[in-house]
Amino acid sequence: MFAEITTMNTLTLQILDTLSSSLGDSLSINQLTERIKSKYGTAFYANTYKKLQDLKREGVLNLSTVGKSAVARLNFQNYLLIDLLAEIEIAKKVQVLRERTDLITLLAELDKSLSEKCSIKSVSTIDLDTNLKLNRIELLFLLRKASSLHNEAIELCSETQKLQNKHNLRIDSLILDENSFSSLLRSNEINPLREALAKEITLFCPQAFWSEIKRIIDETEIAFIRTETKPAKTPELDTLYNLSRFGYKELGSVIEQGKKICIEYITTALLLQTDARRIEAVPVLLAKNDFNSNLLAFLGQKFGTSGKLLGLLKVLQNIKPKREVEETIKLLEIYGVKEMQVDERSILEKMRLYNAT
Repeated sequence: MFAEITTMNTLTLQILDTLSSSLGDSLSINQLTERIKSKYGTAFYANTYKKLQDLKREGVLNLSTVGKSAVARLNFQNYLLIDLLAEIEIAKKVQVLRERTDLITLLAELDKSLSEKCSIKSVSTIDLDTNLKLNRIELLFLLRKASSLHNEAIELCSETQKLQNKHNLRIDSLILDENSFSSLLRSNEINPLREALAKEITLFCPQAFWSEIKRIIDETEIAFIRTETKPAKTPELDTLYNLSRFGYKELGSVIEQGKKICIEYITTALLLQTDARRIEAVPVLLAKNDFNSNLLAFLGQKFGTSGKLLGLLKVLQNIKPKREVEETIKLLEIYGVKEMQVDERSILEKMRLYNAT
């Protein structure tokens, strides 16, 4: 029996990796072949077609006809699929560490520092190749449901800050528990998690990671986003549309249908502008809407808006105290952020104008 166990062949890995990073897309065999070619350098339709038929017979994926094309989708009802996806994550991790042996010490120390934290379900990297070129790494922590998520986030940020200082590599951490992970993944808004999962490598506990995604897929359809939002380049139409959605309609503006973007991205986009009027809209938005403190702090660090954000949050907390605001302040302070001074009187007037006090 054990003599028959072999390593997953290369094409199977490429197909499953491509499909798992494209959840929500309806890929024809032609499109799948092109994506494999784009990512791995070579691919041929005939080989892809044959291997898909093999995987269909094994129950790993489903092939359905849409128009004149056959569309491939992973079969999450197959018990072994999670193990196959976990095997792919391990293969990707091994390949990265063969090419970047300097990361082995960092990851070994990360593993050691987190090994006793039973709240952690998995740890993934986000768009590793791109970030390493910028001497940084993004980590996605998936935690079990926790009544003290904020305390867990503070501890994890403290640990990663120590590693950052030791290895001279910037580490930005997105920390989500099962509830916030599920909420963001199910959302119809553009948000960083839906974008991140198209470019992740799960370093620790990949089976737990994919089991959580399977649990969500069993309940609803989800879709990853292959492109990454650049908040500084948010189209004005989308900015105005989302400002209005979140209760801030600028005088004289004409609102047209735009793309739904999460409040954390919109807040970051406003902070990247030089228009004081737009920047002072941030406390109004955050006072009138729920937001994810861990996600907002993560984006602040990633896009360099933390100083402005911290200054505004401290004023907002004085005017209208709010749990999420306090939690974001504490996270930014853990990062050692220096707050930008802001005009509290002007912000108070703006918040009164928009009924946000």
